[in-house]
Amino acid sequence: MLNQTALGACAPVLLIDSPAERRLPHQSRIAAHMPILLLGASRATALRIIDGCVALYRELADGRRIILDILGPGRLLGADLADIHQCKAVTLTLTSVETIDTERALASIGNAIREMLLRAQAHALLLGRKTAPERVATALLDLAHQFARKSGAPLARGRTTFTLYLTRADLADWLGLTLETVSRCLSALKRSRLIAFDRPELITITDRTALEALAAGHLHA
Repeated sequence: MLNQTALGACAPVLLIDSPAERRLPHQSRIAAHMPILLLGASRATALRIIDGCVALYRELADGRRIILDILGPGRLLGADLADIHQCKAVTLTLTSVETIDTERALASIGNAIREMLLRAQAHALLLGRKTAPERVATALLDLAHQFARKSGAPLARGRTTFTLYLTRADLADWLGLTLETVSRCLSALKRSRLIAFDRPELITITDRTALEALAAGHLHA
């Protein structure tokens, strides 16, 4: 079951190759829940995420949406990448991006396409074979890798804190679960002391080894 999320919220569409965009500085900021037009956009430019979070998604015939991937700092967005999934993109928080010339960044574009394909394969495996707790654990590890809060000091005993830009409903649409199942899994992980959170948008992984074992199917929640 998929859940309706904020991904379809009405907002102006940002054209990455529009004249207005070309007049912007090399770097720009996009408000939260702003659609980014990828399909049909010029292949001469692409966007690199500097800070923030972007969701790639597809709309189903009945109006529901499925999230295909979550992109964090360093990831690229562009027409060539969108063609792989025939997908749309939207920011989940205030997001800073820079415009790059694709002809001058062919290696980066190629690497981004390979990464996207590998992540698509991993996501297909997640949806097809993993249990609900395994899916949630896998998602948390991925998001921690992309959005871990930077600190000058080493992480204490492997603790990693990151901002969760996705709502519980967004997580459900990404993992092919119901909102209720996602909430139950997060609560169970918290009770088991694998993660900790006082606010829903700020997650700390407190036992990475156990969470990785759960994600790999070696530990039962």
